[in-house]
Formats: sequence, C-alpha cells, structure tokens
Amino acid sequence: MYGQWLVRFNKSIVCILLICCGVANASPPSHIVGNWLSQQTDHIEILQINDDHSYLQIGLDLQAPDNSFAEWGYFNLSNTKAFSELPLSISFNPTFSNNPTKGFITLLTQRNQSHVYLNSDASRLQLNMDTLGDNSIDNVIEYQQLEPREIEGYWYNQEYDDLYAVLMLENGLYVQLQINFEHDDELTGMEWGQYQHQSDSGEVYFQTQYDDNQQTGFSRYGEIASAAFNVKLHDDQLIFLLDHNEDGIIDTFSRLMRKN
Repeated sequence: MYGQWLVRFNKSIVCILLICCGVANASPPSHIVGNWLSQQTDHIEILQINDDHSYLQIGLDLQAPDNSFAEWGYFNLSNTKAFSELPLSISFNPTFSNNPTKGFITLLTQRNQSHVYLNSDASRLQLNMDTLGDNSIDNVIEYQQLEPREIEGYWYNQEYDDLYAVLMLENGLYVQLQINFEHDDELTGMEWGQYQHQSDSGEVYFQTQYDDNQQTGFSRYGEIASAAFNVKLHDDQLIFLLDHNEDGIIDTFSRLMRKN
C-alpha cells in the first residue's frame, strides 16, 4: 500500500542541534544556496539548499534502486565554536520522506547524537558529521555545484503540487519527483532512470529504472507506442510536449522553470 511508506512531519519538529547563536531567521549565506551533486560508483546524491531555508535531498542507489529516496523539509543554521574551521552547523527538519531508513531523517533517531557542520566555497559544499557527538568528525560528504547546461539541471513547477521537479544529469540519468499532500496516493511519487536527448529533433526518451507510483511521472506513458517527449528551451523554461498517438496534435503540455 502506497500510504505505508509516505511519511510526513510537523514543521515544528525538534531540531538536531540547539540554535544557540541563531542565524535561522536570516537568509543563508549565498555560497551554500544552490544545487549540489555527490557522485560515487554506485550512489548519487543531490542536495538542494534554498534561500527560504527549505531543502531537498535525493539519493539514487544504482545497485539497489529500491533503496533510493527523496526527502524534503526545512533546515536551520547556527553559529558554532566546536571546530574553528567549521563555523556553521546545520540541522534538518524533514516534512516529507518516501524512505525513512535513508537520508537526513535518520539523524533524528532518539539514539543518534549526530551534529553536522558546513564547509563550503563557491563550487564545493561539505557536510562534516560528528555522528557520536564527541567533537570528532566521523564522516564527510562532499558535493560539487551542479552546473546547468542545455536541458541539464533542475527544473520545477509549483502550480498544482506542493513540489514538482525534474532533474536531468549530464551522465544521462533523470529524476522526476512529485509531492502532493492533498492527494498522496494518486499524485505523490518518485521515479528515476535514463534519458536520451535527440538534439536534432528535440525529442527525449525516458527509460525508468525505479518508480514508486506508476500513476504519476513519465513512466505512465510507457504503454504509448513511440512515447517521445518533444522538449523546447525558452529562456529559463523547459517545455515538454507529447503527441500520444502521433496525429500531429499535442495531447500533453507542461512548462518547467529552471532553478540554479
């Protein structure tokens, strides 16, 4: 049952770290805002940090796709003197998770004493984790800034859903994420897989490798013969057009905005 894995949280959830010298109400430093990418042989993680203190974390397990996850929520920043070279700590307050065994949500377990510290510059972001709360860094996750190019990058639309996003990576992987709290079963879902972009014709083909809700996303068009989207770039907009039966009439139209 789909509802069994959808987890939502009240936004007043207790933070991991106490805000002693709060910077939570101020805008976060500009050098940490943006889309960040961490790539390993069998795992890809995307972290988006926004001006409004919201964040999005997406993890793709390339070996075991069912271990993939998406998490969305809010973060708080606080000044810290625990490490002289790491002046900021960050805590995550998830409001949505489709896999509570993965992601920052695991830092909220009662026995977990994790503290997370930031280190960043214009092109690199590090999360330094003190998992035991003993003032010793045990784990470091390093992200590189995700550079938008052509159709590659992060695209979104908030007209109908709480969150609707399509992520196109340079290595040919895509992620489609839709979150709708009012219609969880029908409209909330995540899928990822491979895409092929025919630059001469503007067509994009999607091949799904993971899908937790077949009622939404690109995979629902799988039964349509030659289901290729025609994409058009206009300024910072990506327009998807689909002619279901190849009769020259556009049956599906969606417009997404780029988010750097």
